[in-house]
Amino acid sequence: MCGIAGLVVKNSAQAAQGESTLAQMSAKLIHRGPDGEGLRWFANADFGLAHRRLSIIDLSAAAAQPMQLHERYYLSFNGEIYNYLELRTELSALGATFQSNSDAEVLLQAYHFWGAQCLQRFNGMWAFAIYDQEQNTVFCARDPYGVKPFYYLDNSEHFGFASEIKALLDIPSYQATANTATLLTYFGLSKIETQSEGFFKGICELQPGHTLSYDLTTQQKSIEKYYLTTHIEAPKAQNEFKTQLENAVALRLRADVPLGFCLSGGLDSSSLLHIAAKINQSSNVTALANGLHAFTAANDSPQDERKWAEQMIAHTNANWHVSELNSQQLIDALPQLIYHQDIPLLSTSTFAQSSVMKSAAEHNIKILIDGQGGDELFAGYQIFYPTFFKELFWTGRWVLFLREWKQLGNSPSSKKYIIKEWIKDLIGLLPAKAQIAIAKKTNPSLAYLRQVPALKRKRFDRLQAHLAYYCQAHELKSLLRWEDRCSMQYSIESRTPFADDAELLQTARSLQAKDLIHNGWSKFILRKALDKELPNAISWRRDKKGFSVPESDWLMQTAHYWKTQIETYAYLDKSELIDAQQLYKDLPRIFSTAKYADLQNFAFRYVCYLLWLKEFNIKKFG
Repeated sequence: MCGIAGLVVKNSAQAAQGESTLAQMSAKLIHRGPDGEGLRWFANADFGLAHRRLSIIDLSAAAAQPMQLHERYYLSFNGEIYNYLELRTELSALGATFQSNSDAEVLLQAYHFWGAQCLQRFNGMWAFAIYDQEQNTVFCARDPYGVKPFYYLDNSEHFGFASEIKALLDIPSYQATANTATLLTYFGLSKIETQSEGFFKGICELQPGHTLSYDLTTQQKSIEKYYLTTHIEAPKAQNEFKTQLENAVALRLRADVPLGFCLSGGLDSSSLLHIAAKINQSSNVTALANGLHAFTAANDSPQDERKWAEQMIAHTNANWHVSELNSQQLIDALPQLIYHQDIPLLSTSTFAQSSVMKSAAEHNIKILIDGQGGDELFAGYQIFYPTFFKELFWTGRWVLFLREWKQLGNSPSSKKYIIKEWIKDLIGLLPAKAQIAIAKKTNPSLAYLRQVPALKRKRFDRLQAHLAYYCQAHELKSLLRWEDRCSMQYSIESRTPFADDAELLQTARSLQAKDLIHNGWSKFILRKALDKELPNAISWRRDKKGFSVPESDWLMQTAHYWKTQIETYAYLDKSELIDAQQLYKDLPRIFSTAKYADLQNFAFRYVCYLLWLKEFNIKKFG
């Protein structure tokens, strides 16, 4: 787990500054890799690779990067290839010889023998760049669901890439520019994900499951998709699924440093902790030599997950570390959070996640296993229910439709929600003017926007299609982004079996709707797989919250802070998107009662945006 960077100087007259610029870029990533630094500048190509190392597997100098092979290939790699031992055996049979015990060297050898097809063999998470000195090309790739980040810019003077946006801001030909199109989506739709440029105009994200190839001779790049979230027709039996899940956890226990677990009290994180405890009882895992350690965020509110997590602590006999959080801590942490995230926040929950990572670092834990991705793989969110029922209806499974609908009988709010979502689908078919008029009535935040974003609503009639979108283009992508930055802020490697295990991902894509939602229960296959093993209250819990905080209560407690920040920094906002004057005038009303929770979140996001402008000295808008 590390930070990577690369730089091409297109104008040879500026090449003399290339190496120093790359060194500056690398310095911005020190939190991602405090254990070592490597930089290699290829003067004949006006190109260089940099690497910041967080030592996880093979702590020796032999595993340092950029790593060289055959005086031809040079690798800068961020991530983990969990099945590296199995691949190492296979590559050795083909004639590969190894100088280290690292997964990075296995990756490099795999590319040498198999080229881009090596990506199909990896089980893990990755963002890497390989320079082929013979071909004078750079090959870059990102894992299927985007667990590890990869950003790039390409202008007339430079091509550069890095694990975090802040590193790219040191490239002299780039001036930090706020992307108003993304800002409009952020304020109007509460979304951060894009398929092109993000918050910084001119800086793009390599999308999950894609490769980027750059020809240093022609200065041309090409981007291709290699991973397809297609539906696979052969669902796994229940016992096969359980075995796969256990294998996924076992692979992620491979490490040469201490390892712990995020524990929210929900089904996903609880399942992983339980499986790890079972494995450790029989195998004495090296990374768990100091026992099981679980980390939970807590607060004095109904959102507190402590009572659920406590059951899993008793079940596994893990060492429990609880971070007690409050609103003042949020305010104190906010500027650094925004710096490390590179973008404005969407909600206060990012603070809770960051606090868990901080606690792990304070206890000398270098790896945390997290349940991120379980809801997206196995239909854990309420948003998937309307699609589930649509699939049953349109495929003629009307008896099953009625039976499942009846199972919602004790939850009238669920039925109301489903019907509302169906109505929204119908509204999405209306002319744009009608959609905007309705949106303004139902979303009070839009009153502060001087223009309304495009309200294109994605409609799905098949549950697997909805899940694939959530995994690669929407919710999971955002969650993994927060996860990566929160963990890397404290030099912690985060491992997410539900989001980065190749076998598990393929199995998830094979599941039928009835495997995912059954008798009114979401994530049914996961619940059944661990039924009778987990505490019943965890296996069959419905009110999962994750790492959350009482946002509305906290924002009202600290209303003066948000008012002061808008008063102080509103002058920085030259986007002309927000009526800041009216927002400021309405703040006393907005922070007077919890019924304005949505508007409170809007004010929170606006302050985060202002702090982002200040932190990155953004003066241009485009």
